[in-house]
Amino acid sequence: MKNTTRYFNLKTIYGVETIDEISSQDFPRWSEFIKEVRRLRDEYCFCGMSVYTSSRCTKEWKDKE
Repeated sequence: MKNTTRYFNLKTIYGVETIDEISSQDFPRWSEFIKEVRRLRDEYCFCGMSVYTSSRCTKEWKDKE
């Protein structure tokens, strides 16, 4: 399984902000990785945050590291 990172982005009136990331390296199987991505996305949405997943992060998130 190749290393894939999914970013959780939040779209607001001020623009897009990356709020979290998850890597497939942390999971033994691809299916577990996908389940966790969906679970986290649902958790953020349940809290009232309009979060979507993406393979790209914001420029600010990249610069943070």
